[in-house]
Amino acid sequence: MKKKALGLLLAAGGAVTFSSSVLASFDMDDCRWGTEGCMVTSPPILDSAHDTRDNLIRLVGEKTGLRLPSQPDSIDERKTRSYYFASHYLPEYIDNLVKEANEAAATAVAVVGDSKLALGDAAVEVTNEVTSITAPVIPKKKPAVYEQANAIGISEASLDEFAKQEDSLETRYISNNLESVHLFYTALLDDNMLTEQQRQPLAALRLKIDGSADMQTQLLQLVLEENSTAALFRDYLLAANAFYGGNYDSAFTTFSELRKSKQPWIAETASYMLMRVELNRSSDGDTGEFGDFNVDSVHKEAAQRARQQGILYLQKWPAGLYASSARGLFRRIDWYQGDWDQLALDLEQALKHPQDADALQKLVAEADHKLLSSDYYRKGAVFMTAPDAPQLTFIQTLRLMRNFPCTDNNVCVDQVYLDNIKPIFEKGQALPLWQYLTLWLAYQHQDYTTIMNTIKPVDLLPEHDILAFSQQAMIGNILMTKDNWPVAHQFWQHLLSISKSKEQQQYIQGMLAGVMLYEDKADQIFAADSPITNLNYRSITLKTVATPELLRQQVTNGMNSEEQTIALHTLLIKDLIAGRYGDWLQDKKRISQLTGKIDADHFRDVDLNVFNWKGEQTETGYYCPTLDNIVTTLSVHADDSHALNCLGEFFRTTDASVSQSEADEKTLALGEALEHVKDNGTPDRQSYYMQVINNPQTEPEDKSFALYRAVMCYAPSGFNDCGGIDQEISVRKGWFNQLRKEFPGGIWTRKLKYYW
Repeated sequence: MKKKALGLLLAAGGAVTFSSSVLASFDMDDCRWGTEGCMVTSPPILDSAHDTRDNLIRLVGEKTGLRLPSQPDSIDERKTRSYYFASHYLPEYIDNLVKEANEAAATAVAVVGDSKLALGDAAVEVTNEVTSITAPVIPKKKPAVYEQANAIGISEASLDEFAKQEDSLETRYISNNLESVHLFYTALLDDNMLTEQQRQPLAALRLKIDGSADMQTQLLQLVLEENSTAALFRDYLLAANAFYGGNYDSAFTTFSELRKSKQPWIAETASYMLMRVELNRSSDGDTGEFGDFNVDSVHKEAAQRARQQGILYLQKWPAGLYASSARGLFRRIDWYQGDWDQLALDLEQALKHPQDADALQKLVAEADHKLLSSDYYRKGAVFMTAPDAPQLTFIQTLRLMRNFPCTDNNVCVDQVYLDNIKPIFEKGQALPLWQYLTLWLAYQHQDYTTIMNTIKPVDLLPEHDILAFSQQAMIGNILMTKDNWPVAHQFWQHLLSISKSKEQQQYIQGMLAGVMLYEDKADQIFAADSPITNLNYRSITLKTVATPELLRQQVTNGMNSEEQTIALHTLLIKDLIAGRYGDWLQDKKRISQLTGKIDADHFRDVDLNVFNWKGEQTETGYYCPTLDNIVTTLSVHADDSHALNCLGEFFRTTDASVSQSEADEKTLALGEALEHVKDNGTPDRQSYYMQVINNPQTEPEDKSFALYRAVMCYAPSGFNDCGGIDQEISVRKGWFNQLRKEFPGGIWTRKLKYYW
């Protein structure tokens, strides 16, 4: 096997032309970063080409002890192809959704008049104009605020109506949600100075807060004894409504008075709200031409007043209800004021102690949006370093190293640059991070001798040390870049044996499998003692480069029913495509050997039932027998026109092919090794039609159908969807005219109105 130039994940820093888009983090279309259940997609190494957020969450996350949104150990990589490094959701997340939906569907009932209709797994449509159920509804546990509302005398319907607005909340209204209502109701219930008659109207009015003048009037009309606790809660609602209405002067005045209150919740909340009043005042009306937020127009003095109010709040309530939020608002103030050093310091500190995994993801996204990639999002200056933030400086330097080779008018990271930022890492006791950057720079310049003299293979590998693992991976990539396949094979196999992390092990398997292919030893991937157990890697190899002999071997000796099914489906499709019709008849008998069950939903691309095709789906007007009969005929007469047309119909109506339906593009060195392989798993129906058209022995019925279908290969887009070499439009026009000339008035002539 000839080696293709390696573009491995530890390649030269993503050697691409530098631009703002290159520096940006990468959003996925179908699984956006930070979405519930969406995994970190980059392999478990630090790489300048990786999403900045992936690099950051891996670097800081392993020190927190929190479970990161990465590949979980619970995945059985032998039986599923879902363990790969690309955009996709956590399997257990999807499984839970399916389980909850099935449970809901099994227990849900639809009330139709006075009767009840039990719902099974399938959706039920009721057509008597009473109701229509098209999908099971997953029941969710009601938030605690519903119990509080019930205790106060507020209906669930009122809360439901209030909750409908949450998805559309933004700007200062963002906190007018069920969580803030929950805090207000908690305070009402905890205060023994309130009567039931006072709690109920206060609770009801809280749900109506919308910033309007009408709401302000309703609050003022609420008759309460002045200087009472109930009056304090009403005044709080007046201030909150003024805040949501953008009347910051009135809100500030009232909250300032309430901060002196002896009612503890009101005093603390009012103090916190003073910070939010000034912060919202600082950004009021600061939108760009297209409605986007313009941070350059922020009123710096108001932002500074917000900082001062936040300091006062934290001085009195350092562990208060809103302490975490206040610290987060400090970071927003840093951003508003363009104080990058302080913002980096605040983010670096926050990343050390996240509340939970979800909070960590949000912090990483904030760091990327507000600091690391702010030049991309807002087209401003590039953040480069901060004196007290070695981790963020490290991640950003990796990002800047995408500019290699260096282009004009952009930041260029060279040794001088790294030497200048070294004190940041020395001060922060993070010198190993700086040393990794120097190694990465050497890798970019192909100074492999320096790297090999600096990093040595190890016999022990910490489970949670991405820096150490990334260095070892760098050695393996250098060995592959030098085409030193036997040594690279030995290195990756040794690294696999000492790795304690399943995610690392799956990464190593992808690299080792690639080495085996570069060595022309694909069969080693399937040896009895093979260290490659990842079904996704094995599946891709079987579908792409396995010989018929190897496929037959794995039908019998595959490590499980899933692999045996993949091997047999691939073998049967390729038998047909290659015209090995006699082999296909024998190989199909192997289906009966597979007695194990597999998850059909996850292996639809290798459904063996497709080969039981009965010919019933062909276009009306053209008869085809079963696939067995078609292939039997072709095994005797490989040029039989009717059988070739029907084989084309089998492929057309079933879309049967050797498809790489899983993440074959993100298979590390294995994917690189397979890039040069010409796809031979796609049928070429067009060649069947052309063979039939050019065969002088073809019957008129078969020839006219072949001409029709040959032209239809390009309908309606003009692009060929039948496989094979694209034919010029003059050729397609020739088929069209030939059909009209030779078969005037025929069924296929009447049906074909155009050529494409």
